[in-house]
Amino acid sequence: MNLTISPQQIETHLINGLQIQDPEVQVKVKRTTLGWLKIQVITSVFEGNTIEEREKKIDDILEGIEINLGQYPIAGYNLLTPQEAARQPPEFIQLPLWSDILMAPNADQPVQLDEDSPKSPLVVTFYSFKGGVGRSTALGLVAGILATRNRRVVMVDFDLEAPGISVLFRSDVENFNQEQYGVVDYLYQRYLTPEQNFPSIENCISQVNLPTRGELFLVSVGEYNENYIHRLAELDRRTLQHFYTGVTNPPRQLMEDIKKELNPDVILIDARPGFNDTNAIALFDLADTAIICFSPTDQSFEGLRWVVQAVSKQHDYQGRPDLRFLLTPMPPVAAEQRQAWITKVEKWIEENWGLPIGTTVGELYYEVPYNPNIVTLSSLVNDVPQSLLNDYLSVADAIDASLPDINSNLAATIVKNPRLILHELRFEAARAQDLEADSIPNIFQRTEDFPQFLNNRTWLIRGAKGTGKSLLFRLFVEQPEKARDLAQSDVDLSNVNFIPGHGEPRLFGPILESTDLASFEQQVGENSWATFWLNYALLQLCHAKPDLRSHNDFDEQLVVLSAQNNPTHASIVSWLVKRTQSPQAGPKAIDELRAIDNWLQAKNLRVWLLYDELDAGFGSGQQDYARRRRALEALLAWWLESGTALKRIVPKIFLREDIWEQLNFTNKGHYIGRSLQLRWEEADLWRLVLRQALNSSNALSHSLERQLGVTVDRLNAIELEQLRRSLYPLWGERMGRAKKAYTYNWVRTRIADGQKNCFPRSLILLLKEAVKLEQGFSTEYSSEIILRPKALIDAFPYVSEQRVDEVRNEYPELEEYLNRLQTERSPIDASRLAKIWNVTDSELALHIKDMVDAGIFTERSRPKDPPPRVYAVAELYLYGLKMVRTGPR
Repeated sequence: MNLTISPQQIETHLINGLQIQDPEVQVKVKRTTLGWLKIQVITSVFEGNTIEEREKKIDDILEGIEINLGQYPIAGYNLLTPQEAARQPPEFIQLPLWSDILMAPNADQPVQLDEDSPKSPLVVTFYSFKGGVGRSTALGLVAGILATRNRRVVMVDFDLEAPGISVLFRSDVENFNQEQYGVVDYLYQRYLTPEQNFPSIENCISQVNLPTRGELFLVSVGEYNENYIHRLAELDRRTLQHFYTGVTNPPRQLMEDIKKELNPDVILIDARPGFNDTNAIALFDLADTAIICFSPTDQSFEGLRWVVQAVSKQHDYQGRPDLRFLLTPMPPVAAEQRQAWITKVEKWIEENWGLPIGTTVGELYYEVPYNPNIVTLSSLVNDVPQSLLNDYLSVADAIDASLPDINSNLAATIVKNPRLILHELRFEAARAQDLEADSIPNIFQRTEDFPQFLNNRTWLIRGAKGTGKSLLFRLFVEQPEKARDLAQSDVDLSNVNFIPGHGEPRLFGPILESTDLASFEQQVGENSWATFWLNYALLQLCHAKPDLRSHNDFDEQLVVLSAQNNPTHASIVSWLVKRTQSPQAGPKAIDELRAIDNWLQAKNLRVWLLYDELDAGFGSGQQDYARRRRALEALLAWWLESGTALKRIVPKIFLREDIWEQLNFTNKGHYIGRSLQLRWEEADLWRLVLRQALNSSNALSHSLERQLGVTVDRLNAIELEQLRRSLYPLWGERMGRAKKAYTYNWVRTRIADGQKNCFPRSLILLLKEAVKLEQGFSTEYSSEIILRPKALIDAFPYVSEQRVDEVRNEYPELEEYLNRLQTERSPIDASRLAKIWNVTDSELALHIKDMVDAGIFTERSRPKDPPPRVYAVAELYLYGLKMVRTGPR
C-alpha cells in the first residue's frame, strides 16, 4: 500500500472518480492528531446501497492509488447520501471514547450553542485523572449544598470499578432497595435484554435523608458482590461499542429515565479516574459541564493535557462539555509556594483549555484547602461543619448559576417601577481628596476591618492605593463626631482627640509639604528623621491642644509656632532644623512629649496622631522616593522604640502596601501585632453599593425595606447572603440567562487587581457608568431588574481606563512603561517586556517588580520554570492599557 499518500490526493482521487455520476459530490479527508486519516463522502451515488456496497465503490476507486478503507492509515469513514447527511450532520467521532476522540480530526467549525437558554436538568461530571484527590467527597458535599438551595439533585455513581459515593452515602439513603440495583445492573441488563424494562429506574434510585429541606437522590453502582464483578467484566469496550451502534443506548437511556422519573434540576456523575471507557462516556457524552479535580503536580498536568485536548475536541463537535477545574486538596504551605502553584495552574489552563470570551482565568478554577477533618465525617450531609462546606461553595455556586433561576420572582416582587428607580439612582465615585468634608459620612462605608482599626494597639494601617485609607483619615480628622458615632457599637471614643500628625497641606494647621521636607533634609542631613518626627508631633499636639502651651518647661518657639493659626512653612522648617542641630534638643523633646502624655493621663484623655499622605507627600522623583524611604523607616522605627512608653498617645500611620514592603528597619517584624491590612471583603462592597443606592432612590429604599427589611441603618448587621439577594433588583442574579457566573462574582473579580485588592471606587464607577448606559438604551431589558448585564459589560472598559489613569497618577515613574504595553498581549513574557521597554536585565527586573507590587502584573511562571518569566495583566487594567488577552476559545 502507498504510505506516502496525502489527504489532498485522496480527496482529489475520490472526487474525480465520483463526479461523473454526481457533480455535487462532497469529499473531505482529514488527518487526526495521531496521524490517522478520516474520510467523509456525501454523494447520491450511494442511493439504495447497503454499507457494504458503498464501501466497495469507494475501495474500487481508491485501488488506483493503492489504498482501501480497511487499511492503515484510514481510521474511520462516513459514507452518506445527501438526505442522510441533512438528517444527521456527519461527525468523525463515532464513539465518545478516549482513543476515538483523540484520533478524530479537528472540527471544521466549532458548534455554537444557544447560550441564552439555561440547561435543565444540567448534567455535571466530576472527573479526576488520578485518584485520591477527594473527587467523590467534593461531589457529595456540593450535592448537599445544592439540595439545601431547593434544587432537586441526583447523584449517579459511574465509578464502577471502585465506587465512591455509593459507599459514602450508604448510611444516609432511605428505603434502600433489597435487591440493591444500580448502574451496573441497569447497563448490563439493557445490553442483554434491551426490550425489557428491567431493572426499572425506580428500583435503582434511593433518596438521601437530609437534616434540612431539600431533595437529594442517589443512583448507586448496585450491590457490590461477586456477581457484580462478573457483570462489570461484561461491560468491556466491545459492549460499549454496541451501545453506540445498536438500536438503544443504555447510558443515554439511563439519563432519560432519571429525568422522567425525578425531573431533577441537576445530575451529578461521579466518574472513574484515569483513561477508561466508562468515564469517557460520562465525560464526553453525558456531561454538559465537567469539574476536573486535581492537585497541581507535574504528574497531574501531564495526564490532564490529554484530557483537556480530548474535551476541547468534543466541545468543538458538540458544544459540550464545558470545563471547570477544582484544585483539591490544597495543602497548607507558605504563601510563596501556594502562589507558585496557582501561577502554574492559571498558565496551564490558559494554554491548554483557553479562555472563553468575557471570562477571566480566575473564574475557571476553584480551590479547596486540605482539611484533615474530612476523614472523620460519618456523613456528607448530616452534621457537616459549616467551615468545611464553605470550602465548596464556589463549586456549588458555579453549578447553581448555570441552572434556571429559582429566585426570578424575588426581583419582580421588589421592583415595581424600574425606570423610576433608574431615574433616581445616583452613585458617587469621587476620590477621597475631592470630597467636601460634609459629604464624607454619607460616602464612608464601615468595613469588617473597622473594629480592628479602632484598637489602640493598631498603629499601622496598610493597603493598596484606593482601598479607603485617606477617607478613613479624613473621617476622623475632619468629622470626629461622626467618627465617634460610627465607632460607638465597638468602643467609646468620647475622650479621644484625633490630631493629624501629617496629611494634605489643605488641612488647618502646621502641615508641611514635599518641598519643606526636602529642605529639612538638605540642612540637617539624611540621618535626622527620627528627631524630625518627634518635634513635628510636638508641634501638632500643641497646636491642637491650646492648654498644653501653658506648660512652663516647653520650648518658647514651639509655643509661639503652635499658637499661630497658619504659621509659615519657612518658620516651621527653621524651628525643626534648629531643634535638630541643638545638642540638647533630643532629650528635651522626649521630656516634652512625656509631659504631654502625663497631662493627657491626668485629664483622662487620649490622642490619636494620624499620619496620611506619606506616599505623595515627599514628591515623585527618584531622589524624593529615596528621601521618603529614609523618613518613613525613621518614623516607624521611632514609634517602636519610644512609642510603647507613651500611655495616652497612639499613632495611626496610613501607608501604601507596596511602600511598606520596600522599607527595611530594625524590628520591622514587631509591627505584625500592630498592623492592619485594609482589604474590602465581599460584604463590605455590597454594603457600599446598597448604601448609595438606598440613599439616592426612595422607590428602591421603600421596596427593599418592605420586602426584605433592608435599610441604611441596618446594613452593617445584614449577612452576606441577604446582601446578595438585596442586589437582585439592581443587577439580577447572573450575567445573562445561561452564564456560569453570578453577577456579584462577575463584578467582584473585575474590580480586583493582581494582588486581589478590590477597589470601591472602581465598583461605584462601574455602577455609575452602567446607570448612564441603561438610561440610554432604547428598549427595556426586563421589568424585574434595573441594570441589564450588557450595561455592566459595556461599562467595564470605562472603569478600566479610569483605574489605569489613577495608577499613572499614583505611580508616575511607571507611566512610560504602561504606555508601551498598548496593543500587547497578556500574558506577556520578560523578553517581550525588555524589548518594548528597551531596558537591560537589571532595570527590567526592577520595573517588573514595581508592576507586580502595584497589582498590575501577576507572575505566571514558577520558580523552577526556565526563563523568560511570564506575567499576566489583571482584568481591571487590561482594557485601560489597550491590551488584549491571549488564548480566547
